[in-house]
Amino acid sequence: AEKFFMPIVAYPFPFILQEHIERCFGPVESVFHEIVSPDIHVDICLIPPSEERDYFTLVTMGMGAHRMNVPEAFLDYGIRRAELVLALPPDWRLFEKEEQWYWPIRLLKNLARMPGETDSWLGWGHTVDNGEPFAESTQLCAALLISPQGIEDESDVCPLPCGEGVSFYQVIPLYQGEMAFKLSHAPPRARLFQRLSWSFPFQQRR
Repeated sequence: AEKFFMPIVAYPFPFILQEHIERCFGPVESVFHEIVSPDIHVDICLIPPSEERDYFTLVTMGMGAHRMNVPEAFLDYGIRRAELVLALPPDWRLFEKEEQWYWPIRLLKNLARMPGETDSWLGWGHTVDNGEPFAESTQLCAALLISPQGIEDESDVCPLPCGEGVSFYQVIPLYQGEMAFKLSHAPPRARLFQRLSWSFPFQQRR
C-alpha cells in the first residue's frame, strides 16, 4: 500500500501525558528513548512489576502527536489521538536486543507509526496482521486493540488542555487462528473477545 509520509511532529503537552501514564499505569522506571525518528518521535515508557500489577507495562509516548484520519462518522468520539499499552510477563528480558525479546517493542513502534504512514487510523477492536510471526521464537503474528486492562474506568483517555483527548489501547498479540476467529465474528463484540484464548499479560507460548 502507498505510504503517506508526514513531517516530524512535536507532541502537544508531553508532561500532561506522562503524568497521566504514571497516575493510571504506575511510576515510570525508565524510558526507551528513540534515537532516530523518521516522523513522529515514539518513546516507550517502562513501568516495572508491582504488588498490584505483577507484570511489565510498556506505554508508547509519541503516537498521539499525529492526528489520525478517523472516519467522519467517528469524529465526535474524540479518538484522533492515541497511545498504546502492552503488558509483558515479569520475567521478560526487556533489555536484551535479541529479536525473541525485542519484538514487543518493535510491534509497538510499528503500530504507533501505522496511522501516519498509511493515512488511516487505529481504534478499539481493530486487528493488524503482521503477515508472519513476530519472531522465530513465537507463532504470534497479529495484534488486537482493546480497552486498557487493570486500570480504573475513564483512565483510558488523557484530556488535553486544548480540548482534545488521547485514547489508550491495550495491544493483545494474537495467533493466526485467533485473528481469523475475531474477523469471522465482525463487527467486534466484547463477549467474543473473551472466547479467544489469550492470557493477560500474554505468554510467549500459550
